[in-house]
Amino acid sequence: MARATSATPPQGPRSQHHPGEDAAATARRERRRNRRESIESFVVVVVGFLVWSFEAEGFVIPTGSMAPTLMGRHKEVVCPQCRWTYRVNADCEVEASGAGGRTGLRVTWGVCENCRFPTRVDAEPSFAGDRIYTLKTDATIPLLPMLGREEPRRWDVTVFKLPEDPSVRYIKRLVGMPGETLRIHQGDLWRGDLDASKFEILRRPPAQSLQVNIPVYDDAHRASLLESDPRWRRWAASAAWEERTPGTYRVAPSEGWEELRYRHLVPSPEQWESLAAGREPATPPRPTLITDFCSFNTDLAPQNLPQVRFVTRPWFQPHWVGDLALTLRLEVAEPTGTVRIDLIEAGAANRCEIDLATGQARLFHGDVALGEAATDVKARGTYELTFADVDDRLTLWVDGRRPFGDGSAYEGAADARRTPTVEDLEPVRIAARGAAVAVAGLVLRRDVYYTQDPGEPDSDELRDFQGRPPGDFFDFLADPDRYARLRWRAARDYPIEEGRYMMLGDNSSWSRDGRAWSRKDQTTAHAPDRGWDDSGRESWEVPRSLVIGRAFCVYWPHFQPVWPRFRFGPDLILPARPNVEAVRWIY
Repeated sequence: MARATSATPPQGPRSQHHPGEDAAATARRERRRNRRESIESFVVVVVGFLVWSFEAEGFVIPTGSMAPTLMGRHKEVVCPQCRWTYRVNADCEVEASGAGGRTGLRVTWGVCENCRFPTRVDAEPSFAGDRIYTLKTDATIPLLPMLGREEPRRWDVTVFKLPEDPSVRYIKRLVGMPGETLRIHQGDLWRGDLDASKFEILRRPPAQSLQVNIPVYDDAHRASLLESDPRWRRWAASAAWEERTPGTYRVAPSEGWEELRYRHLVPSPEQWESLAAGREPATPPRPTLITDFCSFNTDLAPQNLPQVRFVTRPWFQPHWVGDLALTLRLEVAEPTGTVRIDLIEAGAANRCEIDLATGQARLFHGDVALGEAATDVKARGTYELTFADVDDRLTLWVDGRRPFGDGSAYEGAADARRTPTVEDLEPVRIAARGAAVAVAGLVLRRDVYYTQDPGEPDSDELRDFQGRPPGDFFDFLADPDRYARLRWRAARDYPIEEGRYMMLGDNSSWSRDGRAWSRKDQTTAHAPDRGWDDSGRESWEVPRSLVIGRAFCVYWPHFQPVWPRFRFGPDLILPARPNVEAVRWIY
């Protein structure tokens, strides 16, 4: 669950880097960018305090159902293998009331989302959750009262009173609006009229889409035990691509397409156990499907071992995710030829092609052209690109700008089920034709996958793996044909009447939200003294009267311990500095 308790007292465009620019100039530019980001973070804090005086309220996030957008109590872990910093849920260590009392539990293990290496984390301190500011829904917009009161909007991160117990405050994302039916199907959200005759997919604003995306793999963080074995190399290139320095791939002009492909090669727990012991794993490396795996949900405390779902959680996050986003730095040596990025979903290529001579970019879904737009990628230099296929929409960022606006959409059927193919084992491809380019800074992310029930798989057949060795499940994920034959639950619909809303958590697998609430607040003829509500509303509906406001910034993340890190208890390390880098707007 993501309870909000009362609080106690995007990355912007990058400058182009031209070949021949010296290291000092690069360092100066980086320092300027860091200063700008620090100033922006400070401004967020100042604005937060100003707005607070105009009918805003502060809350602290104790639990993790809104991760990664908002962090509840958690541990920050630097993976000893790949040096990736990830976060692990630790809300079991304190009382659910948010008062801070200890439960006696200690989260002992976490798993890195980047390389899947399991790590002991019981010695790591647990940090309190983010502190946020919420603009009350019934307040006028500060300094602009002529605009009137702001009504709840779809995708707002919303603080509200829990219908089951209005004395408790929750924070979730508002996804369902009055007078519609919300549908959850294959990880996506759809909307239709109350008669549920026709549905359309819901698409987030692009900035929010990037904020909620979850890391899959950062090529700058390679596991040390795997780096010398080419069988574990995630990015596989044709002979034309050269990797002269780790993480930078170069290609010379050629007549045909030369491809660099991503393979989702993640060791199973059994393989990591063998590798850490210096033994050859019993099973060789093999690519698997990308699933809704998230490090935050890999917390494991020894006292919880009898609970099967806790035991299986570190590796059993089983839903295939086809919505991906790739970020990279593209260095153009000469403005000739074409560069292409493919994101494969259910065997279909979602493509971005850029003509380096003209800067024209074209988007395709399969063989269907979706649009063409001008970009600045038409001269020697370095550009930061992000290409995303999320919610049946292709979006391109070039140095922080979007030449296609919010993106180019393609149509999918609300009741059709997409199934993975063998092509989805290599779901990302970068190709060049007639171009002298280099790519680096390769970072792959995935979209949120909305499950139909918190903590339960969308296919009952997936339960068969919960009592079996993890390696069996990884073998299953390596076989898309077997995965495609799973029988899935039917799409689930939630009608929402006028004056009511539906709230879901971003960390869908472990969020106690509208999907899981009961009707214990409902007063009936048989129990007139039970509950508070006699309206007959559905359990998932939140009445407008219970909505408190919209969260708009994280004004105070946890303190960051710094050297020499003197320890005064399990979770108190001094000295510590304000974590201004994590001050941010909430989308």
